[in-house]
Amino acid sequence: MLNFLHGKSHNVTADFSYINWHELKLKVTSPQYLGALTPREAKARSAVITATDAPNKTKETILHHNSFTLLRLDLDDSELEVNTVANMLESMEIYSYIVHTTANHQQDGKGNRYRIYIEIAESIAYKVWALVESYLSHVFMADDSATRPQQIMYLPVRLDSDCYEYKIGEGEPLNVADSQILVNAERYAQEQTKQQEQAIKSPIKPAYKQNLVGKQISIINLVNSSYTWESLLSHYGYKQQGKAYLPPEATSKTAGAYILTSHTDGKERYYSHHESDPCATGQCLDMFDFVAIREYGGDYEGAIHDIAKTQFKQIHKHNQQEYFTHLHNERVNALFAGGEK
Repeated sequence: MLNFLHGKSHNVTADFSYINWHELKLKVTSPQYLGALTPREAKARSAVITATDAPNKTKETILHHNSFTLLRLDLDDSELEVNTVANMLESMEIYSYIVHTTANHQQDGKGNRYRIYIEIAESIAYKVWALVESYLSHVFMADDSATRPQQIMYLPVRLDSDCYEYKIGEGEPLNVADSQILVNAERYAQEQTKQQEQAIKSPIKPAYKQNLVGKQISIINLVNSSYTWESLLSHYGYKQQGKAYLPPEATSKTAGAYILTSHTDGKERYYSHHESDPCATGQCLDMFDFVAIREYGGDYEGAIHDIAKTQFKQIHKHNQQEYFTHLHNERVNALFAGGEK
């Protein structure tokens, strides 16, 4: 039976232990009771595991160890019920599984939130694990964990205000190497690669020109250098599936938005194949383009003004001072020019 790295809390950095599938089931059927704590408070006191039997939870160690012993999925704000999730797993010939609700399940206006664990027969390398994780995330509309091998999973706890549910499949563990799931995952990855290659050939949208005077600082450049694509896409409700992202407006389950690195200037830009995506313009967009379209309906001047006032207040004051200085200098120059005549 395979083992999973276990820590008493997310703060643990040494002296880890290991648990196996049988012990994991016991922790799900009889969670630790924490009483009146909030879900946020409970996290600090919840035990954690990883999907590997590596000696610690750092990304470098886990990738070097290259032995993944568990498949898992995070379903946030899902419309699925516990039994529906179980039926979907079994329809994919996954018979040894655990589905349980998280501490945030149906709390503070949140929807259904589940953790899914899938027992595997043998440990697998990161390349295979990431491939299968991405495909399963696509099927279940889950948060993608394929690019986060070091991601921890909080073991369930009971709170006074919770709505705890679980379902356990008692079949044989999944033999990943001989499964149809791996075949489907490889096909899915190939389709994403084709889409990405098509996107790379798309034109880059010319950068919007901000009218600057004197020593004014470009708000566009600040946006493009101060944020990350990961934070922006997460903020606007995108879900990652392998190499691609699924926009919140998407009506299909297949992610078709990509962050591409230009071969000419090395900058990362956004491209979307989704017709329902307001940022699917047929061009590659920088971060400012993306925010201006999503937040301001393509009103670039309005975006510059509002972002400057709300996000870069000191820069906004500086730019105003530079603008007034520019106007003053123009008046002085006009007066001198008039005097010379």
